[in-house]
Amino acid sequence: MEIPVHSRVKSIFATAAALALLAAPGIAEACSVCSAGRDDESRTAFILTTAFLTLLPLALVGGMAWWLRRRTRQVSSWATQQPPARPAPIPRIAKA
Repeated sequence: MEIPVHSRVKSIFATAAALALLAAPGIAEACSVCSAGRDDESRTAFILTTAFLTLLPLALVGGMAWWLRRRTRQVSSWATQQPPARPAPIPRIAKA
């Protein structure tokens, strides 16, 4: 009994994908947290990038909270103010 062609193609594709995934860490030199064999500039870049990506969301959320608090206070101060007086009517000039 012969295996259908589409099953063989799927099997070959799955095998190739598995081998590619197994080889990927070696190709990419994957360990991003290991500093062995890296120069000081690379290590500094990893540390600074990690700090930046850690603090960025905190700064965004803090900025939004600050803006929302400021806006809420501004709107509440408008609510406590008296409404402006009605402007005087514009005098009409009589035509002669």
